[in-house]
Amino acid sequence: MKENPGGERKIERKISHYERFCKRICERIPQAKREKKYFPMLAYAGIKEDFDFWLGKRMLFTMLVAIIGFLLPWTIGKYFGLIEFDLGFITPIPLIASVGLGIALAIIALLLFYLGLYYRIEGRTTMAEAILPDFLMLVASNVNAGMTPFAAFRSSARKEFGPLSEEVKLAAAKSLGTESFQLALKRLSLRIKSKVLEETIAFFSQTLKSGGHLSKLLETSATDLRQTQELKKELISSTRMYVIFVAFVIVIGAPLLLAVAVQFLDMISAIQAESTIANADLGAVSFLSTELLITPEFMRMVGYALLIGNAILSSMFIGVISNGKAKMGLQYLPAILIASAVVFTVFGFVLSGFLGA
Repeated sequence: MKENPGGERKIERKISHYERFCKRICERIPQAKREKKYFPMLAYAGIKEDFDFWLGKRMLFTMLVAIIGFLLPWTIGKYFGLIEFDLGFITPIPLIASVGLGIALAIIALLLFYLGLYYRIEGRTTMAEAILPDFLMLVASNVNAGMTPFAAFRSSARKEFGPLSEEVKLAAAKSLGTESFQLALKRLSLRIKSKVLEETIAFFSQTLKSGGHLSKLLETSATDLRQTQELKKELISSTRMYVIFVAFVIVIGAPLLLAVAVQFLDMISAIQAESTIANADLGAVSFLSTELLITPEFMRMVGYALLIGNAILSSMFIGVISNGKAKMGLQYLPAILIASAVVFTVFGFVLSGFLGA
């Protein structure tokens, strides 16, 4: 029987060859690093699988993605004529491009896995903190009804309380075994990453030791938590206009200005071409005869690159304003990026048809 850092015990069972292979891959990471850095994150995310198996599957998928990225230039790239491939000789540039693409895709895969795990942890934390006042009030009501603290705590774990209910039931089940009730409560902070929950559990445990008026203390704690949550909601509401303004600038303003810049270069290039032909017939020289160093195609590519950079920075800025965490804003990155690229393309066609006519 094994115990993960989250506190749950898992019975040894017969594992498949695939699971054994994934665990061997995971064992490439030093055990101390796994237990100190990765296992706590998996416990906070509520992963019920074996932690080594979970990590091994992601590492195997990342390696496969890197191999696919390395082979893409020599398969699809060759088919579309983007790369010259010769079995007898491989030039350095295509090889470097293949290695770079493989590494880039592997980094993107790892980043997506990390963000998925991070959002899962934050989702459990947000949900637990949102229903924590209701849970404490219910525990206080049960204590006032004559229940013991343990019975009141266990009976308050309702299904609608989500991850908090699951962890409370797990802690109550452990307290029926060899662990004490207070130790089982402390394990909640190892399964849900919440400073508020950790402080509340510590306060609850200290109250059980000192023998204070438990129900009154729980009601007071629940009231304070609700007031804090109301203040946070008011703060988020007051900053909503900043979020709308940033979204408008990134999705509408920046693509419009970039589309105007591209169309301006198109017009200058067309006028320059006509002026060159006319001056060649007359033997004259015009100020438009100088060749432009920036082409419309180059400006269009620069525009898409700027939109990508703006989308990343703006999404992180929105995350800081809304949640106080930049990484929380990256969930808006795909929507902002797609919307700004579509608006930039549409504005380009509209301006080209309107000014070109």
